Order: sequence, then structure tokens, then C-alpha cells
Amino acid sequence: MTKALVTAHLKAFPMEQRKILELLRDQIAAELPTAKQVIKYGIPTFVVDGKPIIGFSGYKKHNSIFPYSGTVASMLKSELRNYEQTKGSIHFAVDKPFPRVLLRKILKAKFELMQQP
Repeated sequence: MTKALVTAHLKAFPMEQRKILELLRDQIAAELPTAKQVIKYGIPTFVVDGKPIIGFSGYKKHNSIFPYSGTVASMLKSELRNYEQTKGSIHFAVDKPFPRVLLRKILKAKFELMQQP
């Protein structure tokens, strides 16, 4: 599963929502330049050394980020207080970009978790 499959996945969304998701994709790619882009569990995912780091996708009423760890959200509880969440996802508006500063914090927390024994 390749970057081309991620592109195809994103083309299924309405143009405005697709632009937000493509921006998120570009931002994640800039933060994780060595990551592979794949489809995992049906969503675009960035993988490093075979491990899923972060996924994202869009839905009818929201977009979501999937840090593949419920612990990440608890580590950033105050920063994420204004975002609806499930055990494994962080939801954000379909028409507004996800804040890059917060994306960086999520990625940093994810890597911190991965380095724990």
C-alpha cells in the first residue's frame, strides 16, 4: 500500500474537506520525512520502521487524527480539551486546518511513548 493509495483515498472527499486533509498530510510529511504513507485500518497512516505513528481521515461531520495510542490524548489533556475525542481519535472541523503546533505536540508525545520500555 503506497502513497498513491493515500492520494486516491483523499480524492473521495469534497474539495474543501480534501484541501484540509491534504494540508494535514503535507504537514505530517514535513514532520516525518522518512515515514512511509500507507493505508492502515482503512485510513491514511504514516509508518516509521514498520510502526504506525499517526493516521488521519475525514468523515461527514468531522476530520480525525489517530495517534494509535489513547495515552497520547491523556498526555495532552489540556491542549486537547476543546476537541471531541474517542478512545483512539481526535476530531476536528471539516473546514478548518488542525493547528500545526498541536500536531507537533501529538507527534512528540507519540515518540516519547514509543521510547518507553
